Amino acid sequence: MMDTGGYPPRFQSVCRWTFNPGRGGYVPADTRPGFAGMTATGFVGLVRDLIAPRVPPNTVLGIAIHYGAELSENDAGRFAEAAGASGLALSMLSPSAHQHFAYGGLASADPAERDSAREFARRALALLAGPLSTAVSARCPAVLDIWNGSLGYDIPTASLIDRLRQVDEAVTELVIAASSSGPVLKVGIEPKPSEGHPALLLQTSSDVLALRGRLRAAGVDVSRFGLINEFGHSEMAGLDPVQDCAAALLEDAVVHIHANSQGWDGIRLGGPGKYDVDFGLAPSATVFAIAGMLSASSYAGWIEHDMQPRPYDGEARCVDRVVKAICNWEAVMRLIDSGVPDLAAMNELAVSRRTLEIEDMLRDAVARAHAMSRELYGGSEAVGRG
Repeated sequence: MMDTGGYPPRFQSVCRWTFNPGRGGYVPADTRPGFAGMTATGFVGLVRDLIAPRVPPNTVLGIAIHYGAELSENDAGRFAEAAGASGLALSMLSPSAHQHFAYGGLASADPAERDSAREFARRALALLAGPLSTAVSARCPAVLDIWNGSLGYDIPTASLIDRLRQVDEAVTELVIAASSSGPVLKVGIEPKPSEGHPALLLQTSSDVLALRGRLRAAGVDVSRFGLINEFGHSEMAGLDPVQDCAAALLEDAVVHIHANSQGWDGIRLGGPGKYDVDFGLAPSATVFAIAGMLSASSYAGWIEHDMQPRPYDGEARCVDRVVKAICNWEAVMRLIDSGVPDLAAMNELAVSRRTLEIEDMLRDAVARAHAMSRELYGGSEAVGRG
């Protein structure tokens, strides 16, 4: 049994796609040459050797990976074995449909592409329920992430409603299959307003909640299906990620969290109308609100750091950013566990309209979280400034 330092276990996960040699396009594609050609088992070794020794002792580390781009049937067994031997759990498998189906994927107007995309998703789920199931934690289920990057369009027509019906059909099939699988697996949809199309079919959390409601009305068991909530995607759409999360928690519909942001915090630029910046999580009033709601809810899933290094970061700095994001979340959660900020006092202030004092309480909490995170991170022996 791991020594948690007296703190409750915290399930936090990191993503294979963070550790890329460079994005290319408008930024360099070879900034981090040491990550080029990294295999799935190589990713396990990186997390085990460079991240696990540096995170707070109560962190239960998970790993997420794309099926089709970063993992296949050929190396799934080796990956699962390496993860288990390293004490890491599989948190998410995401079909990389966006790299294979450019004309709508599960909702393509081309029936051949639509059928291929459905079969691709079936194979991903079969892999998760089969060879990869040994890497899934019994305490924190893995999620099949239907990211809608391929479910897009650029010409709005009346047939859009047909595309949405096709998504409903495909998701229904996956949810039913997941419900009959052996391990405790879940299916989630990760909404996003745009990228890699001008518009995507499932743009907001409300779209996913509506889809979930349609499935439930049709008699589908949706207890293992719901929203993959990413703070930054809500921000991209110009929405409040706190309200987005609150509405989904009322439905008990959150199955996974992507705790990264658009920045937009007075220090880092980003926000609505920008591309997906994928900054790592940092303490803020928004993060405190979401963390507080999750703590008070029945949510028992992963907090995943679905983030990207900056285009100028080398390999060492990429690792540093992931460790820092994990320390940031742990610092926020430790303060919430200790009663900071004092929600009862804030509610009393709200009754008497003393919102200036509420603002000060939140600023103090954010400052304390930064200080605590700095201590946690400083004790992790940062690997460098490359």
